[in-house]
Amino acid sequence: MYLAVMFFFTILGISLMAIGQQWSVITKRDREAELAFRGFRIQEAIARYAADYEVFKASRATRYPLTLEALTKKPRRYLPVVYKDPITGEDFELITVGKEIRGVRSRSLEKPLDRVTFKGAPTYHAFKFEASDRTPCRMSALNSPMFTPCPPTSIQRSPQSTKNSKASNKEGPA
Repeated sequence: MYLAVMFFFTILGISLMAIGQQWSVITKRDREAELAFRGFRIQEAIARYAADYEVFKASRATRYPLTLEALTKKPRRYLPVVYKDPITGEDFELITVGKEIRGVRSRSLEKPLDRVTFKGAPTYHAFKFEASDRTPCRMSALNSPMFTPCPPTSIQRSPQSTKNSKASNKEGPA
């Protein structure tokens, strides 16, 4: 009887240990997904804030925000709240140029499980959610002066496709 109880608790301990390891991987993946969501939201909010500089330049001294709280204030809210880093539970580390915030990154030095989203970064800290310096182009249906025109796009043809189109023009219509 005593041996059966010892065997039962040994099996129970081993199975709980396996479940615990799986559970820690699941929670880490959830926190990674939340980190990507929050980081990309902040990155996009900073980019939109910078893109709107021409519109709000009378009320703003800088193109990029000086604090993340500036992204949550009216007249235009770029973020609903200032997010915390889900990996550490603390504030994100700010990426600044001068005093202007250009992006954020995690303070965690853990290795990410998701190699696709974090593109081979050795740690969460190495991956930056940073807004680009270039202003995105915006097309306006009303042709208002408050838009940034997009540069014209040109289709690059390969030499092979050019030869094929000349050959088909020589043959004429069928």
